Amino acid sequence: MAKNDDSGQTVVPRKGHDLRPSPPPRRFPFRLLLWAILMTGAAGAGGYFAWNFREKAVKLEADNKTCMEKLAPSEALASAKAAELNTCTTDLAATKTKQQEIDTQLEQVSKNLNATQDELTALRAQRAETEKRIASIEKIMGEFAKMIDTGELTVTSRRGNLVVQLPSEVLFPSASAELSRKGEIAVLQVGGILKQFGDRRFLVVGHTDDQKLKSVEYKDNWELSVARALTVTRYLVEGGMKEENLIAAGSGQNDPIADNKNNEGRAKNRRIEIALLPALSELPPLPKSLQDAGEAAEKAAKDDEKKDKDKDK
Repeated sequence: MAKNDDSGQTVVPRKGHDLRPSPPPRRFPFRLLLWAILMTGAAGAGGYFAWNFREKAVKLEADNKTCMEKLAPSEALASAKAAELNTCTTDLAATKTKQQEIDTQLEQVSKNLNATQDELTALRAQRAETEKRIASIEKIMGEFAKMIDTGELTVTSRRGNLVVQLPSEVLFPSASAELSRKGEIAVLQVGGILKQFGDRRFLVVGHTDDQKLKSVEYKDNWELSVARALTVTRYLVEGGMKEENLIAAGSGQNDPIADNKNNEGRAKNRRIEIALLPALSELPPLPKSLQDAGEAAEKAAKDDEKKDKDKDK
């Protein structure tokens, strides 16, 4: 006979008095079915996505292959253009180098041409000055023709300069620096002629023979020659010449033009020379350093002169 135990379950008595409870009745496995359905769906979805991804991968690979095939000519063209660019760059560098060489050569040629033109200009200026000097000499000789004929003076050339020579016997008594009346007239005539050349400078030099001087007024022939040069220079100024165009000097017996062993030679050595000095433009150019130094000294002298005048004011 069946009985209920304490839990409420029915206990069926078995043979041998087996009182164990009977198992509960089995239920349908809905959870397992749901899990199976989910897994099947997931597998299907995974397969779909895997297939779809594979299809896209295949298409992408095909597109990539197509792009590579299209890109190959462009790469070849780019490579060719790069080679052309490299060649052009090399040619351009070579052209620039050649251009620099040409520019250097042109600059040197231009400098040489300028130097040649400067030299030509200087030579032309020297030629013009030389022609002017020759014209002056010819004019002086023409002006002095009468005095040359009378023996009052001679016109000659010494050391490349025109020299007017006046014998001391015409100008001075023996051992004296005072002009005779005849000497005064002669020097005034010379001054009247040379004043026409107002842009030229003259060197007035006194000369003597080598005889010992017998005079208490002058120490030696050198001093006498300087005194005579100063006297003639002052009379040339009275004749109309500019003081700034005259330089007085004395050589004494140290620059003879004849032999002092005889009276004729000594007479020739006793003389006054008036030398036509060359203009600065007739002289060869000095080194630039000396020219700059000379210009600086001249400027300094003018500045000092200006300062002195300003102080006097």
